[in-house]
Amino acid sequence: MRVAEPENIVLKDVSVFGDNTDGELSVRLEDINLVMAPGEWLSVVGVNGSGKSTLARLLAGLQADHVTGEIIRGFAGQSCPIVLQQPKSQLFGETPREEVVFALQWRGIALENINALVERALNRTGLTAVADSTWDRLSGGQQQLAAIAAATAGETKLLVLDEATSMLDDSNRDAVMRIARDLNRNGTAVVWVTQRLDELEPDSRVVAIGGGSVIFDGESREFLYGISEELVEAKEARGRRSVSPCLRAGLRLPYLAAMAMELRDIGKLNDPLPMTALEWGKVLENVGDEGK
Repeated sequence: MRVAEPENIVLKDVSVFGDNTDGELSVRLEDINLVMAPGEWLSVVGVNGSGKSTLARLLAGLQADHVTGEIIRGFAGQSCPIVLQQPKSQLFGETPREEVVFALQWRGIALENINALVERALNRTGLTAVADSTWDRLSGGQQQLAAIAAATAGETKLLVLDEATSMLDDSNRDAVMRIARDLNRNGTAVVWVTQRLDELEPDSRVVAIGGGSVIFDGESREFLYGISEELVEAKEARGRRSVSPCLRAGLRLPYLAAMAMELRDIGKLNDPLPMTALEWGKVLENVGDEGK
């Protein structure tokens, strides 16, 4: 666990309980200790039902009914914009334009600045042409984009996106990622909840949730690949073994990541293993040079 600073968001021994079907409390999160710094990008991953959405809501300031432990909001204040996986549960306006206006007014943005911010948010999410269409005339993906436009329209110290791109095609998903990255470069802390491991960037921070607990908190490259270990066992030749925290979390490695681990295990690749297209390009160049 990272050393806490006064401005950080801090969760200390936090557990969350929810009502189950027979009226008893069930554990959603258990003994969570987590620190998030201002301006940080935090990817949260885990299988369905692992507790990652509950954690996202806590970080956004949406308090659950039954919580124990200590939550220090730090730089984030009492609450922040959050985009959920299902857009209909979070839309308050009648149209995308109204939704963005409402969000900016809720955040206390000066009236003279709202129109420009609204137009900018609608334009960068591709909603300008349907800005005044009612929800029944829009697709689920367009409704999701409206929620994202509202959440990202004005300055905020923290933005939480809980699988917010799950209903979008690749083009719109990439656009939303660019918006979030731009905000992050300008100082906004971002919580990015996802099951799409191709969205992880090398050496960025990943928190993996499993069974309501933090089972990994570290860099994304280590999350995918683990650390290769040299082993010597009786009557067996020296070999290499790779242990992936991603697999321990119940998630499937992306194809290229699985191939990289296999190549490392047979001694064809060394750490750090490639994650990006650029890194893979360098690996292939080296392989080509060796074959000459």
